[in-house]
Amino acid sequence: MNRGEWGEPYAALRLLGYKKLFIANENGDPNPNEWMDVLKIVRQETNDRIVTYHCNGIDHDIDIEINNVPVASIQADKFKHIADLLKNDIINSTGRSFNVSDEVVDFLQKAEIQHMKAKSVEKSDIFLDTRDPRSSIVRENIGFSIKCEFGENPTLFNTAKASAAKFKISGMNDVLMKEINSLVDGKGHAAVSERCNSIREHGCKLEYVGYELASKAKCEAFKENLDLINPNLPIVIQRILWNHFMERQAETDIVSVMKKIIIENPCNITLPETKYPYMIKMFLYSAYCGMTASTIWDGKSTVKGGYITIKKTGEVVANYALESEAFKNFLYTHCYLDFPSTDQGHGAYGEVYKQGDEFYFKMNFQIRIR
Repeated sequence: MNRGEWGEPYAALRLLGYKKLFIANENGDPNPNEWMDVLKIVRQETNDRIVTYHCNGIDHDIDIEINNVPVASIQADKFKHIADLLKNDIINSTGRSFNVSDEVVDFLQKAEIQHMKAKSVEKSDIFLDTRDPRSSIVRENIGFSIKCEFGENPTLFNTAKASAAKFKISGMNDVLMKEINSLVDGKGHAAVSERCNSIREHGCKLEYVGYELASKAKCEAFKENLDLINPNLPIVIQRILWNHFMERQAETDIVSVMKKIIIENPCNITLPETKYPYMIKMFLYSAYCGMTASTIWDGKSTVKGGYITIKKTGEVVANYALESEAFKNFLYTHCYLDFPSTDQGHGAYGEVYKQGDEFYFKMNFQIRIR
């Protein structure tokens, strides 16, 4: 598997070995003075296989159950040892995907980790029972998704055909369409920036007309979801894409992207320096809470706890996402635009196409967490 995929079993092993989950500060780093004691971990590996780990004090065994049936007990120190071995295997690995040492593989089997990737339930990869050591308050069944910094930066908002902003082109013809669509990069992929340049150089005008239809929702689901968060968001998102592709804005981090939006003020609103960052923070938070481009969202969060980050150092920290201002600020300062594949099965953008007698062009994106 790749580094990110190995990260999920690593997080479980480390939490069971150390029995502590440190809380991240606004910069995403662990706060040494704030943590939760881990009392129980639940991984739903498949629809019919739920593995539960009970932590019995600092120096005691980890009791393992499968579907509520006890199957094994393993010393906590063993989990800590294997977590360290797995971390070294990941850090020292070469290539995109790789195997880990036999000792790690053998232990994973003994610890009943048969599926490295647990079944995601309501966007959660792992469920914890924790206790606040200061107040002794116990929180049960808190769901966390796991983001790993060992591999590629994790994705917050996935691209889809439905997330593409759609523009109508005036001044286009069939011959020019073919010429523009012939522009490709060294790997034969659509050279989107060059195509945008060519559209402008030929005096064509682009007019924003909406977002692509979501096939299952049979409507502009992304536009509807953005409108639910803030009625100005559909305009803001398409303007962000316009600035990147047509104005060649080099910066992709959200803070820099929003600085340009604040100056341009495309929605002509008052207090743009306050309102634009706020609406984008809400967009990022909504994406974390379950909002996608392809399905109509009702505004309800599917998040119970937040997400666990595996730092490049191997530290495991939690970001609580329950309407936390610190968490929203973290997303705002750590997220950046990314531009995925242009193929029809993925982002489906960057190509001039014709519907009836009209010509159109789409721009698309995804968002990763740095």
